[in-house]
Amino acid sequence: MIYFRPILYITMLAGVIALQSPVHAKMYRWVGKDGRIFYSDRIPPSQSRLERNVLNEQGRVVEVVRAAKTQEQIALEKRLKILRTEQEKIIVRQKSNDKVLLSTFRNVDDLRLTLNGKLLAVDAQKRVYEKTVEILRENLDSARKRAAHAERSGKKVPVAVLKQIDKIENNIKTTQLNINKVLEKRKGIETKFDKEIERFLFLTTSNKANAKKVSDKMAELKAADTLGLYHCKDEKDCQLAWEEATQFVILNSTTGINFNTETLVMGNDPIKETGISLSVSRSKRENNKVSIFLDVRCHNSTIGTELCQGQKVDMIRRSFKPYIETALKK
Repeated sequence: MIYFRPILYITMLAGVIALQSPVHAKMYRWVGKDGRIFYSDRIPPSQSRLERNVLNEQGRVVEVVRAAKTQEQIALEKRLKILRTEQEKIIVRQKSNDKVLLSTFRNVDDLRLTLNGKLLAVDAQKRVYEKTVEILRENLDSARKRAAHAERSGKKVPVAVLKQIDKIENNIKTTQLNINKVLEKRKGIETKFDKEIERFLFLTTSNKANAKKVSDKMAELKAADTLGLYHCKDEKDCQLAWEEATQFVILNSTTGINFNTETLVMGNDPIKETGISLSVSRSKRENNKVSIFLDVRCHNSTIGTELCQGQKVDMIRRSFKPYIETALKK
């Protein structure tokens, strides 16, 4: 095997290649892990996973063999593929919701009329529960009077009366909980319709013809907020955003950084059940535009699964895009 290191032997490269037989005309150039450059007609097994250039007889690069991916990189790419699938699902679902919104309601008055109808139904349910509580309180008052009368007469309060009092009190508590649930339901309906009205106004501010385009854009924004995704505007913006994304990983990951390149920053696997590992990756989307994906990994346990599905991780995902945007405005 012919094996050279740069500087002293680089001028000999053309001559070495010329001496090769047609079968061994190829030469390889690669950079070792220590940064040194090597030339050879064969690749040592210990360096076969590194990126290398294939050179022709004139010493020109005719092919680039990329470095073999690590198991971590392969695993992350699989997770990013899943994230992209989830992104598409969110976009499709949002577009579908907008389509229904625009086809169902003619104007904001229609939306408010529907809202009032739903609120009236909820309020009616609430009144039923309130009337039930009123009746229960009357029954409770009657039972307590019977118990008090027995005590004043020097008699032992009947067990049946005591059980009745206990049962009525429990029923009152249960009904109060139902009233609270109805109030939460009413609040949820109002919040949902407030958002529906806001979106309807946004979609129809210009004209109906432009509504689909606006809906598509909003769907992408929703997916970006939900998953942790930043869409680069141009190459310069992407480079600056990448620096901020890397800083975001360092600040929010509890596991430390395992892999850091120009296209991938990956945290170590979580060892503790409460550990959170973050990774970011650059990825091309439609029209060759670049996006920066955030991936969050938790410990492979019940606690870890609950953590990744909980509010803390959801907030990390949702704060990713605003974090970058705020940093870039400074």
